[in-house]
Amino acid sequence: MSPVVALVLSVFLAGTTVAGDLGGYLEDSAASEFAGEQLVACDTPDGDRRSVFQIAQSEGIVTAWASDEAGVPIVTVGPGTSTIVEGETVEATLVEGSVMADDEIYSVGEETETTFLGRGALDVSLIRDDSERVLLTVDSETGAVVRTRVFDGAGDLYCDRRLLSFETGPVELPVEAEVAGELESVEPITAPDLLPEDVEGFQLLDTYQLDDGTLSYYSDGFFSAGVVITGRPVSLAVDDSVTFRSNGGEYRREYQAGAVTVTWATEQGNMALVGDLPPDLLEAVLDGLPAPARQGFFGRIWESLFG
Repeated sequence: MSPVVALVLSVFLAGTTVAGDLGGYLEDSAASEFAGEQLVACDTPDGDRRSVFQIAQSEGIVTAWASDEAGVPIVTVGPGTSTIVEGETVEATLVEGSVMADDEIYSVGEETETTFLGRGALDVSLIRDDSERVLLTVDSETGAVVRTRVFDGAGDLYCDRRLLSFETGPVELPVEAEVAGELESVEPITAPDLLPEDVEGFQLLDTYQLDDGTLSYYSDGFFSAGVVITGRPVSLAVDDSVTFRSNGGEYRREYQAGAVTVTWATEQGNMALVGDLPPDLLEAVLDGLPAPARQGFFGRIWESLFG
């Protein structure tokens, strides 16, 4: 598991801590105790992305790791916390979110009894803008969400995150997950003026200071994204990133299983977005954020001629 994948897992899992009630299903799942192997498979605009890893949840803390590799990062996420352990290096943050995302954008649709991994379960549909965007499979006994299917704007399956095995009872974690020491709370700061308070239903929740910039969290009650503004150049440093044009400028994009990272340069600074947004919602959010800086004279001529 690469550091990039670790970051992806951290952002995706952390997104569940800022979501609203959504019929109580997410709250019940957060309180459940379980462990298992999880598959994340996504059909992205840049090709198939998938990953298999171990996951465990205990006392509201989610831990993810790759059990078949030595010395790989271990990601631990709980309410307001995100920790990545890689060898003897520990990156940890303790963020006490001051704002909870509004879940009124979503409504709970059809609920259907089913089975999953031989256990009784319930399929729960989440509706956004009159369309099914998420189908949760909830274990009837524990309340744990054991499968999450995400659909794009056309109704096609975008991502399928499901447990391949499911065990209840005491959870055994890797020894590296035992992070010693107390973490100090990080207080939110005022968001940069150039960021909108709301974009396509995604609400600006909190902003935190980085060494050279800011990190702002957005959520629509289920999906979430972190938006970074920094004076430093932002590089994905991966082989399968692609360049695309939108909103009058140029972006770099890289998909991982369950998440996407987009970077671009604006007139006000360098920006990056990391989140679990489906492609159509990603495009809508990008269009509502500061646009990429236009190129020089010849670039502007090219844009005027060819868009």
